[in-house]
Amino acid sequence: MSKSCLVCLCWLIGTNGSATSPRPASTEQTPGIAFTMVTAGDSPYPMNDRKNLSVHCGGGKGVLISPHWVLTASHCITSRKAKSGSVQIRFTTSKRKPATIGVDKVLRHKSKDLALLRLVRPVKKDDRPAVLLLRQKISREDGKLSIKKVAGNEVWRGIPAIGGSDNLRVPKKEDRRGKAGSSGGPWLIHSQQIGDVLVGITHGGGFAPQVAYAATWIQESVSRHSNDRLMWATKKQTLGH
Repeated sequence: MSKSCLVCLCWLIGTNGSATSPRPASTEQTPGIAFTMVTAGDSPYPMNDRKNLSVHCGGGKGVLISPHWVLTASHCITSRKAKSGSVQIRFTTSKRKPATIGVDKVLRHKSKDLALLRLVRPVKKDDRPAVLLLRQKISREDGKLSIKKVAGNEVWRGIPAIGGSDNLRVPKKEDRRGKAGSSGGPWLIHSQQIGDVLVGITHGGGFAPQVAYAATWIQESVSRHSNDRLMWATKKQTLGH
């Protein structure tokens, strides 16, 4: 085979390989921490407006953010249960089967009502896909938000909320939705580009700590105590502007 033919063949093989290879997820670097960012149109999670997002964790709710980790409100997990190792999560799988998984580590945020629960075994993606997390904080300048809250089998959509330095809140009492026991449940924004994005965790009926405010703590904790990879979304992807 001539040298020119060999070069041509190598070029064709290389072109084919690059055309069929999956696009790698981008990473956003902060000092010592790498955030894996979702690519629009290539999310590892469902794109539809989901209902199956809430899990029960004792005195409240939570949301699966990776196979081994649930994010909830810290006040939902008592110190007694955490120390005794009796914390469990419960949910219904995509095949409508009940699932119960133990928790072997509880990590609490130092100033916000947030806690991370590490599961003793991973949740299979077919049983319950995780959710994207918002990387950048939402401010008042971003305007009125349309929030979805999930608690158990109940979903409340179109809740008008606004951002702040560290929390999201629903200004008008009559607009607040939920029920007793919904603390720790997710506040989400559904994006046409990337699907559901977790933006807050229910503290009370009217406000939620922003996930993005605690992004470094969440990413650092999960990376230090497991091999799971979290998937993050930008504010532009989430809000569409």
